[in-house]
Amino acid sequence: MRKGSIVFGLGSLIWVSMAVPAFAATAHPAASTPIWDQAINGLSDVINFFGRTFNGDYGLALLLVTFLIRMLTVPLMLRSLRNTKKMQLLQPQLTEIKNKYAKSDPKRYQEEMMGLYKSEGVNPVAGCMPMLLQLVILTILYRSIYTDPALIHSKFLGILALGKPDPTFILPVLAAVTSFFQQKMSMVQLDPSQRMIMYIFPVMIFFMSLKAFAALALYWVFSNIFTIVQMYFTRVRPSKSGA
Repeated sequence: MRKGSIVFGLGSLIWVSMAVPAFAATAHPAASTPIWDQAINGLSDVINFFGRTFNGDYGLALLLVTFLIRMLTVPLMLRSLRNTKKMQLLQPQLTEIKNKYAKSDPKRYQEEMMGLYKSEGVNPVAGCMPMLLQLVILTILYRSIYTDPALIHSKFLGILALGKPDPTFILPVLAAVTSFFQQKMSMVQLDPSQRMIMYIFPVMIFFMSLKAFAALALYWVFSNIFTIVQMYFTRVRPSKSGA
């Protein structure tokens, strides 16, 4: 096992996920940066370590690693949820600014809107960060599986080949369904025009999961379930208690 790569793999995973060059590295693996390679190798070592611990069941290892990754990203998710809540509270003021300036003075509309965001300490793109992070982690996971024979030839519960698409369509369906409920919970009280994403995104996930490694679909399903449970305890349940 690469020296120190288990610790480094989990730690650097969060750091490297914020780096734009990571996306370029996926398009040109040969030109990837050392830290990108370390994140891939580190994640592979982590999964291998737990895979051996679970007597070769790399699916269980992947679920445990998914849990660890999601626990590491909880602060980012909570920050995004707080930002989304602020955005919801600002909707009446944003609507007023839109009605007043959007058609007559688009430049003033943008200035007033950004001024409101700044004064209230709201980042309009913060809600995209968890999803961006997920996409980068998925990319690292894909490279980890693709470059590791132990992972690409492993099975979940001795049945499902993790290095091939799920032939039963169970994981793609679960990935789409859990994505739908995650989107539905995250878009409560938001602009109805944005709800179209709630239907489009799960369909995209379904078709992507049909062609992707079963390991990626398994990660996505478990990650969605984690987020749904998290949102229930951080948003849904508190709002019901305060009602």
